[in-house]
Amino acid sequence: MFFGKNKYFLVIIVLLTGKIFALDLTVIGGLGNFSFDTSSESAIGAAGKFKGSFYPLGLINIKDQITDTFGYIATAERDPLLRNVLSCEMIIDAGLLKLSAGPLFSVFNSRKTYIRPGVSTSLGVEFPGIFFVNLKGGATFGSIPESEYGLETTCIAIGFWLPNLLNTISVTSVKFSEFDTILIQDELFRASYRADMYAKNVPYTISLEMGYQSLKRSYNMTDEDMIRAVFLGFETNITIKPRLIFILGAEIPVFVWGKAPLEKEKSRWLFRAFTGFKWTFEETE
Repeated sequence: MFFGKNKYFLVIIVLLTGKIFALDLTVIGGLGNFSFDTSSESAIGAAGKFKGSFYPLGLINIKDQITDTFGYIATAERDPLLRNVLSCEMIIDAGLLKLSAGPLFSVFNSRKTYIRPGVSTSLGVEFPGIFFVNLKGGATFGSIPESEYGLETTCIAIGFWLPNLLNTISVTSVKFSEFDTILIQDELFRASYRADMYAKNVPYTISLEMGYQSLKRSYNMTDEDMIRAVFLGFETNITIKPRLIFILGAEIPVFVWGKAPLEKEKSRWLFRAFTGFKWTFEETE
């Protein structure tokens, strides 16, 4: 339903571009259950155990390099914490320095307010084949409770290359706040290391990721539930054809514990799995 209502947003962006220099379309879907019930209005606490709540994953991403210097990236995403998000950023590649900025929209996340606008920006420095640093952030305009709901995202990533290996260390923080009868905030903190392994003339790459994450849901800033995990994940990208890449990945918490008095349900298996593809369009006039 979400992508059906908003697919025209992405199509318009492509049609407004007179020349497609190198356009990539990525589509990903999946499922997971490392999440609190987003409809709950009271903490689980000692009255129950964390069982996880199933959620869908969805991503449609279009990235186009219009010239050697300018490009854009447009994204429609269904995220378990941020809900439905649309964004479109103009990218400026000035060699070692990369900048991007553009509008961000939280959409169809409330029965009263269908669209909440905001902005997304990033700043990166890269020495190809040596190392890179990237800072990224985004937020909707307005404050809670006047704005009814809003989101905030921040991420810092540092990476360096070794032979056939890209190493990335990242720290991410995201928050979704909503106010109806009470103020409810969902927050995720995530710190991870990712290794992307590749080889020349090999039609696939393998990525391994490990780290720590904490998920918190608070009510009126007095009661809260928090669950924490050490996780391990993998992803593979397989080149089926020169322009088609198949994507498959999964992640599982290998050790999970809650902040007292919350405890994890021992019989519950937590996971996140996804699959999709990346298609590169040929250059056209």
